[in-house]
Amino acid sequence: MSTHIYKQYVFDILEDLQAYRQQQGDRFRYSDIFDGEGHQYVNLVQEGGGVLGIALVGFTYVLEEMGLRFLSLGGTSAGSINTLLMADAGTPGEKKSAKILERIAGKPFTDFVDGGRDAQRLTALIQSGVQFSEGLDVMGKLPALLEAAGNLSEIFQDFGINPGDHFERWLAEQLHHPSWASLNENLCNLPDSLVHVSDYGNHRRPVDAEELQPKIAIVAADITTQTKVEFPRMAELYYEQPAEQHPASFVRASMAIPFFFTPKRVSLAWAQGREEEVRRKWRQVAGYPGELPEEILFVDGGVMSNFPIDLFHHSDRIPQRPTIGVKLGVDRRHARTIGSLGGFLGNMQEGVRNLRDLEFIRNNPEYKALVEYIDVEGFNWINFEISEAEKLKLFRRGAEAASRFLRRFNWLEYKSDLKTNLLQRIKPVLWELSNVKDLDRTLEAFGIRDNAEIKDKISALAQRPEKYKILWIDDSLTYPLPMAILDRLHTYCYTVRTSDEAHQLLVNNNKSSSKPEDRIDLIISDVTREEQGDNDGKRGIDFAAMLAFDPVLRHVPVLFYAHRREELEKRYGRELPPNVVNTPDRYTILHGDFIAEVVDALSARASSVAE
Repeated sequence: MSTHIYKQYVFDILEDLQAYRQQQGDRFRYSDIFDGEGHQYVNLVQEGGGVLGIALVGFTYVLEEMGLRFLSLGGTSAGSINTLLMADAGTPGEKKSAKILERIAGKPFTDFVDGGRDAQRLTALIQSGVQFSEGLDVMGKLPALLEAAGNLSEIFQDFGINPGDHFERWLAEQLHHPSWASLNENLCNLPDSLVHVSDYGNHRRPVDAEELQPKIAIVAADITTQTKVEFPRMAELYYEQPAEQHPASFVRASMAIPFFFTPKRVSLAWAQGREEEVRRKWRQVAGYPGELPEEILFVDGGVMSNFPIDLFHHSDRIPQRPTIGVKLGVDRRHARTIGSLGGFLGNMQEGVRNLRDLEFIRNNPEYKALVEYIDVEGFNWINFEISEAEKLKLFRRGAEAASRFLRRFNWLEYKSDLKTNLLQRIKPVLWELSNVKDLDRTLEAFGIRDNAEIKDKISALAQRPEKYKILWIDDSLTYPLPMAILDRLHTYCYTVRTSDEAHQLLVNNNKSSSKPEDRIDLIISDVTREEQGDNDGKRGIDFAAMLAFDPVLRHVPVLFYAHRREELEKRYGRELPPNVVNTPDRYTILHGDFIAEVVDALSARASSVAE
């Protein structure tokens, strides 16, 4: 079937999205990373799902047509196939889904059933009417199917009925980059026009591959050492020359459906004579302290992590781009009916392979907004005799899911929610404080005891009807606990990353607004700040010096977090600007000193305004 037919089949979806994009204008935003043509750059993680993977192509096709491009890519099983093809088919700034569609749309998936007549009979049996219930793993039904097809001997000898050689050869033939090293070069071939765009849209900072670090992650299950493997990051454990390894071998390991395909086998004979060195790497990278086996067996990565949405997760910062996740099927919407041994085994396996990924999403609730589900009900994920009409329907299901995601996901709201969630995770102090109403106990939790002066100042600050406004400037989220401390001091805290964003907010609130309650009362700033393509060790102080020359903004005190005044003076090389209020002998990385500095600065600010 021509790829033109696939494109026409989702034409209406794209037309409606184009109208939506025009209606949204600047609100049609999904990342902080843009190129000169207006494309937005994101990460993508794709779930495994056998032959249903063509739905993933429909998903990425629509995202690309709507201006999204992909930096880091990850996936398991079928998701790893699309991941590798996307990484290979062009540079990150190019559309690639249509090229992938050309490679797979006309490919008979039955070619991958390369285990001979018995394996073909098994596939025919599946196609003739044996259906797996929703979410039921092949392990639940396969014993009966294998017995009917006469393939038990292959299972006992090779642990699978299909060698998977045809698939690996076919995939290698599709790739332009025959080694991981050459593929990595392609991943890092980013447009020169890439910029980081501020939330306000008025500040653009050039970024490059060194800062963005695009990568690929293909998940496989090493059942010999019980290791969840991420290729190519962990390839050095399995290959003597990992940079020269063909990427198709990584995917072959990731898609080895248990029993249906034989495991991918990798010999560790190359490690002989280097056992100490190699074992040290195994301990450091995989946490495996045992003796090295002679051979490793890989099976489908979905056995350990079918939806590895945590691949590019950082728990301590707000990202520059989201990691979008796409799943094949809706999980846990309905209870499973278990009425047979096959159903019991299958649902047990399904629960085991999804447990880790579901736990991650539960512990990181902001990721729910990043995950979109493709409805694949009625399709059999191991039906290698899937018809062209079914492929077309799956492609559209993926396109429909992409449309839903683009209409519902709000990048700026997501970042705001992420900041809130990060603050809520600060333990144990914050959970202790959440039930503490007494000021003495609150201060004691932060190490301040029997300090009547600071207690009186805090009580006085709390008398103002409006909360004090604090502007926090930092180019990375390294301040959740101090920000949480501010929440206990009758303050409201704005957070920005750049000097330009900070200046715009100060102008809006302290100069343009006529409302006194809008005024910023205190600036808390980092000292080192990465802006305009470089990292300046005193940019924060330079910004304070600039404010000191403004007739209005010079009255806003500036407090530097995590520094002593003596350190600031040494770094600046001369007298600090007059609006810097860090006092000698206090170290603002200590919570007690930080609270004292904030309280003193706000008290002095309140007194000066009253005068």
